[in-house]
Amino acid sequence: MTSHILVINPNSSHKVTKNLEATVVAPEGVKLTFYTAPPDSPLEITPVTSLASETAVLNDFAQSPHLVSDYDAFLVCCYSDHPLVKSLGKLTNKPVMGIMQATLIYALSVNRKSFILTSTSEWEPVLDQAVMDFIGSDSFPTKKFERTRGLNVNVTNLADTEQFNQIYQTTKSIFEDYNDVGCVLLGCAGMAGLDRKLSEKFPDIRFVDSVKIGIELLTSLCRFDSQAK
Repeated sequence: MTSHILVINPNSSHKVTKNLEATVVAPEGVKLTFYTAPPDSPLEITPVTSLASETAVLNDFAQSPHLVSDYDAFLVCCYSDHPLVKSLGKLTNKPVMGIMQATLIYALSVNRKSFILTSTSEWEPVLDQAVMDFIGSDSFPTKKFERTRGLNVNVTNLADTEQFNQIYQTTKSIFEDYNDVGCVLLGCAGMAGLDRKLSEKFPDIRFVDSVKIGIELLTSLCRFDSQAK
């Protein structure tokens, strides 16, 4: 039985979606379909524009009901507590997951201290709060995580080859502060493919691609659901 997963890019950047298509491989028995939000969705999602992104995608889904009925699971590829995860969950009983939630499940499952490496410093307090909310804690869980750090690179340029030296140098400087970290959660869908590049530079660190782990977890949920029926 083949599981069909809809990989949702909730911003309107086809460049980000094409990078996902080029770097994410479907697990055995899984078919991936990649979706880009319509033009009225923001080109780049910030803490301020996530609601506009949610509205644009939900309106598109309302006009195209097959976007819900044709798929077995849904991955929302914005690294945040994106409201689309909850709103899509109200439209279907099928598994819906955000890429941030997927990486946090992974981080809590391994015996390594982690931190989120994201696109810009604007996201740092937002994602730190999201970690606390996900765990259900009023304080930041310092035994498992270091604070989020931003690269200050535009999300649509994160996968560009010419940006990698800046990303490498910034990451290197972060490790000077976070010398007890063994796992880095790549906190942006636009970072797809950076896990391999950064692993070559820092072989002792596990870099977790948020989209890849999201697909793997959804694949497991689809299989679990099929066995339960």
